[in-house]
Amino acid sequence: MSSKNNKPRKKIGAFESEDNKILGLNTFFLKIEKDFFCTVSIVNEDSFTTTNDLVLDVNFNFNLSEGLSILALGKLDGHDLMLKNEKDSFFQKAFQKLRIASNNLFDIKELNLIFKDSTVVVYRIFENSIALELNKLIVEMHNSYVYFTKGLTQLPYEIHVPLLENNNFYTKNALVNNSTIEENHKNYNSYWGLYFDSKVDSDIYDAQEKEIIYGKLTMLE
Repeated sequence: MSSKNNKPRKKIGAFESEDNKILGLNTFFLKIEKDFFCTVSIVNEDSFTTTNDLVLDVNFNFNLSEGLSILALGKLDGHDLMLKNEKDSFFQKAFQKLRIASNNLFDIKELNLIFKDSTVVVYRIFENSIALELNKLIVEMHNSYVYFTKGLTQLPYEIHVPLLENNNFYTKNALVNNSTIEENHKNYNSYWGLYFDSKVDSDIYDAQEKEIIYGKLTMLE
């Protein structure tokens, strides 16, 4: 499989003073780091108490395949890690506590799940969508792993979920037209953007049909 070295981005120390501190932020980070086996950092410099759009990096010490197994099943190499299986998303619960603890309502605009060999970029599609849908997305990615890795032969070094015209991608020449994507813009189980080391352009993954659509996908600046 192809791979790419994913280096953590520089942390932003925007919450050092009491004047701009998000109440409950440290508790939220500690909870996520404990349950996700990771480190969490804020990467957008304008994340103060006057804005509600957070961009978070979640850095893991394992590969994507291992990470999806741990996060979706609580298993590693087939061994049960004896993790507590809660019905509700622990991420959702922790983030909801953060929103309640703060004087303002905060939301996550973008969540970057950075594994050793691949990065999954998750975009907000409606209010609190990332916290609400993250567990479902992880399970879907685990179940679809063999398909978006081309039968376990190539690993995308970057996966963008979902594919949105008004976000980072434009699909003028793609085999999936814009109206089709727009109809599915509130669904993480729709279209994903895949980047492979073997080519410059990105491929489109249809998560519902579990197949890669070999159209042209161009990143906007």
